[in-house]
Amino acid sequence: MPDWDNLRHFLEVARTQRVSAAARRLAVEHTTVARRVRSLEAELGTLLFEKSRASGYTLTPDGERLFVHAAQIETALQLSLIHISEPTRLRR
Repeated sequence: MPDWDNLRHFLEVARTQRVSAAARRLAVEHTTVARRVRSLEAELGTLLFEKSRASGYTLTPDGERLFVHAAQIETALQLSLIHISEPTRLRR
């Protein structure tokens, strides 16, 4: 199963199309973002991005499929954390 941090870095690169922009949003070095994306690609055995100086990082078909599922996981996690942190109305 992929490491959540690798997926989180993947999502930011997919959204920003730049490793440097993703790094700023994640408050990490750009080398960390690039390393995590490479690690995820190696773990999955596929390229997730086409890389170009002109257009940045664009998702491959495999990257597009992963993005859909990773974004759903991210949303479910965020909703779970909100639900857990809300005070319960009735405590027994």
